[in-house]
Order: sequence, then structure tokens, then C-alpha cells
Amino acid sequence: MKAIEAQTCVDAWLQACDYLLACNQDDWRAYNVVLEIAHPIALPPGDRAAVAILDRFLIERGGLPINSVVNTIFPAQLYRRHGAAGLSERYLTEIFPTLKRHPDWHWGTYAQRLFERVGSDGKPIRPLETLVTKLQTSLASASANRAAYELGTVEPFLDLPIYDPGRDRNRPIGGPCLTHLSVKLAPDQRIMLTAFYRSHFYVQRALGNLFGLAHLQHFIAQETRRELGPLVCHSSMAQLELKTRRRNAAEHEKWGKHAICELIARCHAARKQQAA
Repeated sequence: MKAIEAQTCVDAWLQACDYLLACNQDDWRAYNVVLEIAHPIALPPGDRAAVAILDRFLIERGGLPINSVVNTIFPAQLYRRHGAAGLSERYLTEIFPTLKRHPDWHWGTYAQRLFERVGSDGKPIRPLETLVTKLQTSLASASANRAAYELGTVEPFLDLPIYDPGRDRNRPIGGPCLTHLSVKLAPDQRIMLTAFYRSHFYVQRALGNLFGLAHLQHFIAQETRRELGPLVCHSSMAQLELKTRRRNAAEHEKWGKHAICELIARCHAARKQQAA
């Protein structure tokens, strides 16, 4: 296991990339990489510059912009514009349809699974809304249960599900990489969030995933009037992938080892320049 403590999402992402680069394996892969981020919503100027560099790198090579990856977990801009009221309906009608136009849209259904799913009785349920209501009710009581808020995979009425057996059990690949989310209250009642990924691609997805998780955590904290605590992300398998998935034999690799090394070096340099 590799445990990384960081101040921001970009800090954690770059530390993890450095670790994967040092693994000296053909595919730059490691297992059980755990990130703890003290200030997940923070984005100082150096981090913002690094995000811009990664965003250009992905777009120029046919990848998704970072903000599109963020929206697969939580639509932060939609929340800022409209608040919690009607958030799920706006996401499902305005953002989710645009994600479905991407060839790999099946991987990007996390927010949709959190906003709405079908219960065992065939009726729609709102897992994220239910969790926030439970948390608000508990915090209003004399003693809050610190560990009763699972955003998980088993019981949709108690958890916020990610893995859905009805949709995902027959997929050998292509199922959700994010499989479990857990919300806890710190002793000072700050909101903590832990995410578990069965597989994590650090070039294409990881930084956008971290931002999406941070915005989801911020949403829960805002709606329960609590401060934000640390974000923990556990990648069961973490990989600096060397190419996007090929759809035909003629398609070239989107990037190679040299491009990744240069990308990470440029992100480090941008942060140092802003800090100087």
C-alpha cells in the first residue's frame, strides 16, 4: 500500500503520478494507492495552472475535458447556479444527455446513479437526497451517529449506490470504476468523504474524479451546514495508462511514455512558478 498525504487535489494527483512513474513497470501500475487530501476544494493559482496544462493535453488527444469528468460525479456549476432545488432534474435533462453522446458514456453514470435509481419495488428513489436528509435529521438530534452514511453498493434505501447489480453484474469490463462512497462525521462534525475505486486511470480520469468527489463532499457539507473535512480516495489499482482504448486497428496511441513524463514535469513546473 502507498499512502499519500496532500493539501489539495492537484498536490495528491501529482504525488501519486510521481509514485507511479517510479514503479519501473511497463505499464506504470500500482495497487492500493490511498490519497488523503486535507483541503479538497482548494485550488490555488499553481494548481489552476497545472489543471489547464492537463486539460489541454487531454483535449488535444481526443480525451474528455476535466470538467466533463467532474460532471460525471457531481455537477458543481449547476449547483452553484441553481442550488439544491431541482438539481437532479436539471442534471438528468441538461448534462447527462450530453455525456451519453460520448462513445464511452457508460463509465460516466456516477452522478446519475446518485441522483436517481429504481428501487426493488420498481419505483424511483433519490439516494443522494435521502442521505442528506438522514444526515440533517441526525445532526438535529442530541447525538449524531458518525458512521451511518454510506454511499455504497448494497441497500439503496440506506446507501448511495454506485455499483448496480441489475446493470453491471454481466459486464466483464466497462462497469463503474468508482464502487463505493462513505460519508463520516469527524469529532468536530466536519464532513469527511472516502471513495473506493477498483481501477483508476491517472491521466484520463483521476484528477477530474478527485474534483468531482470534492464537489460532492462540498455539496453535502453545504446542505448540512457543516465544514469540509478531508477527502480520502483509495485506488485498488492505479495506473498511468499509455493510451486510450482502441476502437480499430488503425487508431494510433493517444500518448506514450515520453508525453506522460513531459506532462507531469510541466505540471510540477507550473506549480513551482506560481509559488515563487
